[in-house]
Amino acid sequence: MCQVMRRPARCRGPSWLRVVPLLSGRGDVEPLSWMRSKAIGSRIVSGEMDGSGVVLGKGWRGAGPGVIVDRKRVGAALPGYELGDQLGAGGFGLVLAGWHRRLQRDVAIKVLTAGGYDRAAAGFAAEARILARLDHAHIVRVYDYVETGDLRLIVMEMLGGGTLTSRRTTLSQPGACAVGLAVAGALSCAHAEGVLHRDIKPDNVLFDLAGMPKVADFGIAKLVLGGAGNASAVIGTPLFMAPEQRAGGRLGAATDLYALGMVLYLLLGGVTPGEPNQSAGAVRGKRGARDLRTPVRVPAPVAEVVTRALAENPADRPQSAQVFALELARAAASAYGPGWIARSGVPLRLDDDVRLAAERPPATIHAASPSASSPPASSPPASSSPASSPPALAPRGSPDRRRHRAQPDRRPTPQPPAGRRGRRRLLAVAAALLLAVAGTVVTVVASHQDVDPPAAEPLGPPLTGHTNWVTSVAFSTDGRLLASASKDGTVRLWAVSDSAHAHALGPPLPGRTDGVVSLAFSPDSRLLASGNWDATVRLWDVSDPAHPHPPTMVPPADAGPVSSVEFYRDDRTLVESNTDGVVRVWDVSDPAHPQPRSRFPTGHTDNSWARPVLAPNGTVLAGPAGDNSVGLWDMSDLAHPRMFGRPLSGHRGSVYGIAFSTDLRTLATGSKDTTVRLWDITDPAAPAPLGRALSGHTSTVWSVAFSPDGRTLASASFDQTIRLWDVTDRAHPRPLGPPLSGHTDFVQSVAFSPDGRLLASGGRDHTIRLWTIPAGSRAAGR
Repeated sequence: MCQVMRRPARCRGPSWLRVVPLLSGRGDVEPLSWMRSKAIGSRIVSGEMDGSGVVLGKGWRGAGPGVIVDRKRVGAALPGYELGDQLGAGGFGLVLAGWHRRLQRDVAIKVLTAGGYDRAAAGFAAEARILARLDHAHIVRVYDYVETGDLRLIVMEMLGGGTLTSRRTTLSQPGACAVGLAVAGALSCAHAEGVLHRDIKPDNVLFDLAGMPKVADFGIAKLVLGGAGNASAVIGTPLFMAPEQRAGGRLGAATDLYALGMVLYLLLGGVTPGEPNQSAGAVRGKRGARDLRTPVRVPAPVAEVVTRALAENPADRPQSAQVFALELARAAASAYGPGWIARSGVPLRLDDDVRLAAERPPATIHAASPSASSPPASSPPASSSPASSPPALAPRGSPDRRRHRAQPDRRPTPQPPAGRRGRRRLLAVAAALLLAVAGTVVTVVASHQDVDPPAAEPLGPPLTGHTNWVTSVAFSTDGRLLASASKDGTVRLWAVSDSAHAHALGPPLPGRTDGVVSLAFSPDSRLLASGNWDATVRLWDVSDPAHPHPPTMVPPADAGPVSSVEFYRDDRTLVESNTDGVVRVWDVSDPAHPQPRSRFPTGHTDNSWARPVLAPNGTVLAGPAGDNSVGLWDMSDLAHPRMFGRPLSGHRGSVYGIAFSTDLRTLATGSKDTTVRLWDITDPAAPAPLGRALSGHTSTVWSVAFSPDGRTLASASFDQTIRLWDVTDRAHPRPLGPPLSGHTDFVQSVAFSPDGRLLASGGRDHTIRLWTIPAGSRAAGR
C-alpha cells in the first residue's frame, strides 16, 4: 500500500527528507504520507494507494467522484523529473515533490485532474500564467506548466521552510515586520502587473530553506488592468477579507493591503484566527474597533502603520504597497533601532528606497504627548467610518492624526548580547523606555549592534547580460578580466581593473553552444577554455580582450557534458572531466590543433555534476570517487595518472565543490549534505580530516574557493547565500560575519580575484555579483 510513497532510488536534496505543508489551495493543507480516510478542513479525503496512484473520494473539492491522480501519468507528462513523496493536499489537488534530473533541482509539482471541471482547470492555468509573469524574489517561481488530457501540472519552486503559520510562535516583532516588507514587495510587483492576490494570509506566505519568505497561491488572483475592478465572486478567507471584498464590491491594491495589515496585526498581537477568543466573529463582532485596539507591547509607530492598513474605507489605507512598505520600514527603524533587519533573521530583497528607509537611524527622542501644537486625541467625527472599523489614521503630520493611548511597557529592558566567543564588541547600549508621566509619553531610542559586521560588501549593482543561469565565474591571473559562463550558451568578459566601474567588454564571445558549464584561464591569461553541455571544450585567444579570436573546438567525446576544465601549470596542458566520470588530458601547445594525451576514469557513477580540480602546481587532481567520497590522483606523470591511497570520506551527500589552498596543504569540499569540510593533504598519500564539518548553509554547497593567501574560504550554496570562513587555524575554522545575501536564486560559482580584494559570484538569477573585502575583514586582519 505504501510503496507509492517510497523515496525514489535517486532522491536528492534536504527537501526530500521531510514532509512539510506546501502551497495551500484554499487554506487547508495537510501533509499526507498515506491515507485511507482523513478529514481535511470541511472536506473528507478518502482513498487507497497502490503502485500507480492515489484514489480521492467524493469529498475532494475540485474533482469528481473517484478521480485518480495517476503517478504514471504524471511521470509520463514530466519525463525529465523524478517524482517523490506527496507533500500536501488542498482544494486544488495534490502537491508532489520532484527532482529535475538534468537541471539538478528540487521542485514542487501541483497536480489537478480536471475531470470535466473546466472552470477549475482554467483557474489552474491562469495561476500558472500569472506566476510566470511575476518575477520577484518574494514570489514563488513557476518553472513549467503542462496540460495533457484532463491532467494539469504546475512545476514550481520547492519551498521547504514551512508556512508563516508554522513560524508564528517563534517570530519576533522585527521578524514580523521583515515578513511584512517581503509581502509588500511581492504585492508591489503583482499590482504593477495588474494582478490582485485576494487571499493574503499566513498559510500563503511560505519560506525557502534559507528562511526567505515568498508569497504563494495566486489561485484566486484577479487581473485588474486599470487599477480596480468588481469582485466576480466573494472568494477568500473571511478574517483577511477587506470590507469591500466581503461585500462583493470594487477591489484594488488597498484590498490586498488590508489582508497584509491583518496578518501583521495577528503576528504582532500574538493571536491567530483559530484561537477561540479571536475568531472571525469576535474580531468583527459588536465591539468593532476596540477588538482591534493596539496591543500593549507593539511600539506606537508600527501600530499606526498596521492599523491604517485596516481602515474600513480603502481611501484611508496606504495608496500602494510601495507606500505601505516605506511607512513600515520607517516605523520599524524607529521602533527597533538600526540593524533591525539583520537581527530579525529574515533574508530580504528590498528595493533601494525601502532598504534605505529601513536602515536610516531613528530620531533620538520620539515625543507623543499633547501640546499646544498637537491637540489631544478626540473622538471620530460623526461622518467617520462605522464602529466596526479600526480607527482611520490621517497622513503623517495631519492635525487630526489620532494618538495611541499611553500604555505601560511591560517588556524587560533589552540586554546587550554576550557575543560569540567574546569577539563581538558592544558598539552602543540599547534601551527602550516607555514613561507615563502626566499623560506624556517619551520613548528614548539608542542603538546597538549584536551581529558581526559583514566580511564583504556588495560592490555596486549586479552585472547583467546573461539570460539564464550563470554557471561559472573566473578571474584572469592578472586580475584585469572576469569571465562568466551561462546556461544560455554564452561566455562573457568583464573589465574589472576598476572594480567600482566593472563593465562588459562587448558582446558575448563568438560561438554559442547548448550551454556552458565551466571556465578556466590559462596561467598566462592568454587562453580561456569553456566546458560545455554538448560535450565539447572551446578555446578562445583573449590576448586582446576587446577582439577575442573565434574559438577552437576540442573534439567532442562520446560522453556527457563537460563538468570542469583546468589548465596545467605550463599553459600547454588542459584537463577536462565529464559527467560520466572520465578525465581527459589535452596538449594545447597549438590551440588550433589540440591533441589528446591521456584519459582515466575517476570511479564516480552517482554524482554526474561533480567537478574535479587541479592543485595550483598541477601535481594533484581532486575529484569525486563515488559513495560521497573524494579521491586524489597523482598527476606528476600526465601519461599515467594514479590514485593516492583511499578516497576521503565523511560527507553524507554527494560532493560538488572542491578547492585546493595555494600552499597545497588544505583541501576544501562542499556537499549536498549542506556542510563544508577541510582536509589536511600535506601528504596526499595520507590525507586526514581537519576539525568538524562547517555548518551554516541550509542547502547544497555547490562551490568553494580559497583566497590567494589561503586564510579565507568562500562557500556558495543553493540557499542563495555565500559564506566566508576564517581558516587561518585549519583545525578551528570559524565563520566571518553573517552570510552574504544578494542573489535571488541558487549561487552556483564563487571565485576570488588574484589579490584577494574581490569576490565574484554567479547565480541562477542570471546575475554576477562583485563583493569587496576590506582589509580589516580578511581572515588575516580579524
